[in-house]
Amino acid sequence: MLTDLQARVAIKELIEKYLKGRDPECDRLIDIVQDPSRQVPIRGVLEDIRRYNKVQYTRQELELIDDLLHMYA
Repeated sequence: MLTDLQARVAIKELIEKYLKGRDPECDRLIDIVQDPSRQVPIRGVLEDIRRYNKVQYTRQELELIDDLLHMYA
C-alpha cells in the first residue's frame, strides 16, 4: 500500500508523462496534487489524460491507477 506522499508522487509522474505539453492546465494540476492540504483529484487527472492523450497504460500503471482510485475515490 502506498503512503499519501508516494501516491502523490506517482500521480505527478503520470501527469508529467501523459499531460505535459498537451494540457494547458498541467502545471496547475501538479500544484494541486503536491499540496497535502488538498484532496487528490484522481478522477479528474484520469479524465484529462483520456481527453488529451489516447493512452495504452502499462500493466504497472493500471495496477497503480487501481490503487490510487481505492485511496482517493
